[in-house]
Amino acid sequence: MSAQVTAEPTSGGEEYLQAIWTLADEGGPVIGARLAEFLRISPASVSEMVHRLERDGLVELTERKEIRLSERGDALARRVVRRHRLIERMLTDLLGYEWWKTHDEAERLEHAISPEMEQKMAERLGDPDTCPHGNPMPGARRRWSQPLEQAALGEAVVIERIPDQFEHEPGFLEYLDQQGMRPGTTLRLVERGPERIVIQVAGTPRTVRADCGVKVWVRPAAET
Repeated sequence: MSAQVTAEPTSGGEEYLQAIWTLADEGGPVIGARLAEFLRISPASVSEMVHRLERDGLVELTERKEIRLSERGDALARRVVRRHRLIERMLTDLLGYEWWKTHDEAERLEHAISPEMEQKMAERLGDPDTCPHGNPMPGARRRWSQPLEQAALGEAVVIERIPDQFEHEPGFLEYLDQQGMRPGTTLRLVERGPERIVIQVAGTPRTVRADCGVKVWVRPAAET
């Protein structure tokens, strides 16, 4: 039993720990259905892996079937999340990747790099606070932000981040890039509705999908 508890998780197990940490970090209880939707796999597969992680001492299940990371599981998840975000930053800052192309590449690389490589990457990049999508490194200060749809009409806001759970949606980051909605962009919310929202970027009105109002998080432009 002792050897099983201290065993390192597989890359698949690390992916689950990363997903659980991400969903918990974004808020709300983490349950099997939510995890299955996030990972785009069947609830039965999620249940099997979660029970395996529970046996390994990496997660705990509450009476309400909420999935919570153990202390060791949380440490491992933070390590994977940090590696993922460092790799994304390396791809944009050092290799010239477009910011919206980095997620899938980082998914492929995050389980393979050594602690030494991770340290070298951080040093070479100047120990960045965020990934290219604006999400903070685990432990870094998170600036206040809110979904775009909650901003006051006409208020100048800056895109702070695209929460990690929305990076996984095929084509979404590229769509934002095509609309000029990149992290750091200043815009104004002109109109909001159930099927579309209208924003103003650099003085030009632009109609975008309504889900951008939920998936793009902003802060007041007046903040430093």
